[in-house]
Amino acid sequence: MLASGSAGNATLVSDGTSRVLIDAGLSYRELTRRLLRLDVDPAAVDAVFITHAHGDHTRGAALLSRRHGVPVHATAAIRSEWGAPGVDVWRTLRPGRSRTVGGLRFVPFEIPHDTAAVGFRVETAEGAIGYATDVGALTPPVAARLRDCRVLVIESNHAAELLRVSPYARSTRERIASAEGHLSNEALAAFVREELADAVRCIVLAHVSRVNNLPELAEMTCREALRASGRHDVEVVVARQDRPTETIDLGAWPTVPAPLAGRAQQVALPF
Repeated sequence: MLASGSAGNATLVSDGTSRVLIDAGLSYRELTRRLLRLDVDPAAVDAVFITHAHGDHTRGAALLSRRHGVPVHATAAIRSEWGAPGVDVWRTLRPGRSRTVGGLRFVPFEIPHDTAAVGFRVETAEGAIGYATDVGALTPPVAARLRDCRVLVIESNHAAELLRVSPYARSTRERIASAEGHLSNEALAAFVREELADAVRCIVLAHVSRVNNLPELAEMTCREALRASGRHDVEVVVARQDRPTETIDLGAWPTVPAPLAGRAQQVALPF
């Protein structure tokens, strides 16, 4: 993950040949800097998939598209809310309908948030990646898309008690805590305890609030939930705002049945 948080979000998914960004919410300059740290030329990006229209997920997408001819994939609702000035190459997504880029198959699905938003299930030769940030609640349809993914990138935005005493206005706190706001550490922990499938080998905690959470607290809450459910085989990674995470290699764990033929996959998380 290149970056994760309210100041900008972007994630690089690659099968070694194709390179796809999920969101491009950093400035073009910063996005380029972080891609080059991973030895990826911005001109080599094959596509950008947008989760929703907020600036911290779209900021660099238009300039990346315009300078390098990179197609931007988004639903009609997201494009309408965004406006997307400067995007030259559009591809329209429809929830539930897959889109394939090289050896990567992206399946968008609607998620509850205070704007039109989607998550992605990314099918690869080494298993599935589940991706849901800025998600207010893990409803049964959303949970069904995520529970058996090999790598799960999911929001752990706030601690309920820290949000309760937050300096934010009451209306903002209520919006964040709502079913169309942001997922709490506690809500994610309940999902981990009750619904996580055996296929999951890594959980990446995304969009951790700098005001209403602590990285250490988010990680501890998730690890406690894993221990409570007897899952000692799951890695936990906290995505950061200020630096990319280390590359997560889906081929690092024992082989699982592959939904697609292809090469070993890598997920570089730019949080």
